[in-house]
Amino acid sequence: MPESQDMAALAQWARQHWPGGDPGPLDGEPIAADGSVRSFVRLSASGLSLVGLSNPDNPPENRAWYALAGHLHGLGLPVARVLAADLTAGRFLMEDLGDGSLMEAAMAAPDDQAVYQLYEPVLALLARLQAKGASGLDLGICFDGPELNPAFLLDQEAGYFLRELVLGAAGLEPEELPPGLDREMVAFCELAGSAQPRGLVHRDFQSRNIIYDQGRYGLVDFQGARLGPAQYDLASLLQDPYVQLDWDLRHSLRERYLALRAQEGPFDDQAFRVGWTAVSASRLMQALGAFSFLTRKRNRPHFAASVGPALESLGRLFADPSLAGFTELAGLVRLLPGRLGPESFAFQGELM
Repeated sequence: MPESQDMAALAQWARQHWPGGDPGPLDGEPIAADGSVRSFVRLSASGLSLVGLSNPDNPPENRAWYALAGHLHGLGLPVARVLAADLTAGRFLMEDLGDGSLMEAAMAAPDDQAVYQLYEPVLALLARLQAKGASGLDLGICFDGPELNPAFLLDQEAGYFLRELVLGAAGLEPEELPPGLDREMVAFCELAGSAQPRGLVHRDFQSRNIIYDQGRYGLVDFQGARLGPAQYDLASLLQDPYVQLDWDLRHSLRERYLALRAQEGPFDDQAFRVGWTAVSASRLMQALGAFSFLTRKRNRPHFAASVGPALESLGRLFADPSLAGFTELAGLVRLLPGRLGPESFAFQGELM
């Protein structure tokens, strides 16, 4: 068991809510929370394994996660069923979906065909999420806004990229930035944030957040879900820097998603294609800002390895003719690899 008081209290609480009654002492194994500040532990007794979650300092996030867990489960999506919840203390006991991930499975796959077969069921899950997810959802539970719109992207994606990677890790001074950058960022976020069609966005639908265990899939880290461009989650999956998919494979998987989504109900395929590149680029900018923040301010150094692949993909997207008008942003992206080195991602101290 983790020795922290928080984890000890979580285990004691879990015993009180264990299916069938108090099982006695629990075996516990910490689960890495990746970029989250939440604490997870796998608890087991008498052949039953469950997962405990502790997040005492963010009640709005807890309320969103709990409500979304019930909502997505009701749609038949593979999210963990919550067995007990204490929203005041920020404690939850839930089903154990397993400890493998799509990322691990994809990296072990022998060829692109095997990767395609791994991803196809995930595309079907996403198609259902996009088609059905917004129906009946109370957007009031979205804890930091109900929608990914241009203003949100300007602050949380393009702005995050600028603050944390460009000015932070790369160390550019404000006066070194292209004079037309602010104007381009506003226009770019307007393009990406207004993309059609709209749907429920998981917001972090990438290979680390998709459980894959013995052929079964599960979805986690959906607490940031809200309305937004329908392209967003597919971009998170296919432009994922953790698994550098071949570009032809990305195209094939996108086309398969569009076919699956059409089976779920009315859908504007052409509008999706029009917005694809801009939304993909916006998502990668968010990821790059997060990688810099997590390495420099949360001391999670493993994220630095994903910066290079993400920048490579972002550069390719800004070379697409559909983004030809964003010359300042494209130039900035090309500049960054030469301004980043191992020292760029040194830990700067915990964020207070």
